[in-house]
Amino acid sequence: MTIKKYKSGLTVAIEENKALRSVTSGIMVGAGSAYETDENNGISHFIEHMQFKGTSTRSARDIVEAFDNAGSVFNAFTGKEYTCYYFKSIDEKLDECFGILCDLFLHSTYEQEELDRERKVILEEINMSKDEPDGVCYDVLYKTAYGGSLGMEILGSKKNVESFQKADILKYRAAHYLPSNTVVAFVGNISEAHALELVENYLREFACAEHTPPPVVAAQSFKSGYGEYIRDYEQSEISVAFPSLRLGDGRSAVLSALDFILGNGMSSRLFQRLREKMGLVYSVYTSPWMGKCNGLFSVCANVNAVNVAESVAAIKDEIDKIVKHGVTDAETEKARTQLKVATLFGKENPMNYMLAVMRWRVLLDRTYDVDELISRINAVTTDDINKLAREIFSSEAAIAYAGKSVPHRIDKIFNGDI
Repeated sequence: MTIKKYKSGLTVAIEENKALRSVTSGIMVGAGSAYETDENNGISHFIEHMQFKGTSTRSARDIVEAFDNAGSVFNAFTGKEYTCYYFKSIDEKLDECFGILCDLFLHSTYEQEELDRERKVILEEINMSKDEPDGVCYDVLYKTAYGGSLGMEILGSKKNVESFQKADILKYRAAHYLPSNTVVAFVGNISEAHALELVENYLREFACAEHTPPPVVAAQSFKSGYGEYIRDYEQSEISVAFPSLRLGDGRSAVLSALDFILGNGMSSRLFQRLREKMGLVYSVYTSPWMGKCNGLFSVCANVNAVNVAESVAAIKDEIDKIVKHGVTDAETEKARTQLKVATLFGKENPMNYMLAVMRWRVLLDRTYDVDELISRINAVTTDDINKLAREIFSSEAAIAYAGKSVPHRIDKIFNGDI
């Protein structure tokens, strides 16, 4: 991995792999809902959409046709702490595709007609998001656990989306789309010299801009509590979450091992208990989220409403067991193997690897080092996992539910009040 950092703060990461005939490239910015306010919530995602709606030299159709004519895969997404624009192309089409990506990133014009058209699309996306209980439960969970900006929905409110104008976009971009808050990455059949030449050709002004410190997102306190969204879904979603480790914590491998043992995969304790033995759920899993300043460890289950109470009780029992009795050496060894496989397979997937590299750089200004991760995985012990499990699950939980009305509140069942 080669890292080049310009005086402006722009970082370029390059991973050459001559065994490939493709290149995956992306631009990631530290801008997401965690940086927003009540008044502009949703603008990070709104901007992500608008970047594809025309530049000074290309129309919206020109952009997508140019990518398609090159046979590339391209897209963008917005999270709580970053926004990413990316493509994957064959190596001979790299220069062309990177030029298009930089054009839409730097030179979008945000014409009124396109603004008005795209806000309708996003409003439909918001409507669609309410049709899926798992996505709704995710939003309810973060609002319950954090409130504030971390609790805001990435898509934003309909009211905000209906009101955003070009001036709002330019103001937000000026504060967040800074070289010091941006990472460009290349993974695949590309040399360091070629990658830097592309940056010089298409991002020269951005790379050479005056350095401006990136915006700061503050740590937000975790709050226990309960939130729900009642609707007549076919299936219901349950989430139980605890404060956990932030990105870059030295115990991240221990957390991942706990994740594998408790709820990540078909042999995990929760899957074996709730699905294989009890037949209560189709899907149950654990989900550690590691952000720049905060972390959350959640247990999620997709379940028929009639099985909610029994499922919540079983989840609580499995958590209590791991706290009281711990994990076994055999489980630890299996988790270490699974983690090493996932890490190494992840590096072999150019898209996954590129996103990990950019995420570490944008959030921490650190290198995502697979060899270091493997070393940390090999060092994980049973005692480490048991100690972290007791630490995480000693906190009171934030609990969210999305689904049909049930006789008793989920938090009351989980806490043994019923």
